[in-house]
Amino acid sequence: MGNKVSTASRKHRLLAPLRSSSSLTTRRKKKNKQSPSPSSTAYSTTTTASSISSNPSISDSVVRQGRAFHNISDSIYWLPHDDEEIDRLVGQHFALKALFEGNVAKEVLPTLEKGAKILDVGCGPGTWIMDLATEFPGCEFYGIDFSDMFPSDIRPPNVQFLHANVLERLPFEDNTFDFVNMRFFMLALRHEEWLIALKEIHRVLKPGGFFQSLESGMMDRGNDFCLWVGGIFMNVMRERGQEPYIAFKLKELMEQVNIDFIKSDQRDTYLSKTDQLSREFLWDIVNIVRSAQPFLTGPLGITPDKFPQFLKRFEHECKQPPGAQWLIAINLGQKPF
Repeated sequence: MGNKVSTASRKHRLLAPLRSSSSLTTRRKKKNKQSPSPSSTAYSTTTTASSISSNPSISDSVVRQGRAFHNISDSIYWLPHDDEEIDRLVGQHFALKALFEGNVAKEVLPTLEKGAKILDVGCGPGTWIMDLATEFPGCEFYGIDFSDMFPSDIRPPNVQFLHANVLERLPFEDNTFDFVNMRFFMLALRHEEWLIALKEIHRVLKPGGFFQSLESGMMDRGNDFCLWVGGIFMNVMRERGQEPYIAFKLKELMEQVNIDFIKSDQRDTYLSKTDQLSREFLWDIVNIVRSAQPFLTGPLGITPDKFPQFLKRFEHECKQPPGAQWLIAINLGQKPF
């Protein structure tokens, strides 16, 4: 079953220099299988928010090679929505917060400090939005997702969750939000869908409102084995109509929908280093590959029963010279006044 630890303790371990005062925790169901943590200790987390809308139930899922995936026919998203994936997303959130020294770009902070209305597109289990809601209790937060990953217990009073799809008209009026956040949509959108999503974000942003997008690069720095795995991953994305390097194309896309580009904050993670943050990102990328198993076994030329062995080698090779690196970028834009 593994040891239960609170998200707050995980956050303290990663973010001690930030001295966060948030007491965000998550409660989760028992699991039969757990993802390997950086310390090789399985963990489960506890939840603090609830959905205010009805969501698809787990019965709407399809099971692929032992993992539960959403069963939405017009979606290209190819990671699961089960407890193991939620654990990964929670850990990833706090690693990203440590990497970028906070949840939002510094240019956005004055808007939040005055009190603002904020939308998190593709909020998943709500970790980002609940963390920020405790930090800025004077702001009003809305999280949307098409998948059933919303928390189910208590929620901060300034957070609401809704079932919605950014590729369709969102249930908000024009010029509603001061800040819109969206991250890791590279496995969720096809090439042609990015402009559709950004046009809808532009519509709901107030004039002067900020848009923050976080995406990553590919596994394109490391030894030959890591480059081979990264190449396979990129090929699968392209075959599915997706753009592996969308992080570097968002400036052009923002400008096409009349969002003024402000900056791109690009930071490397070093998967061969032994500090805690580097270990967290190694754990994250190994578990991204693990979560994508049903889509990778064929292209990798291995059977599902050999995938755990492959993952162990992948983790090992990431640590070998010259050391794998993984770039993550925040792109920030603003709707003109």
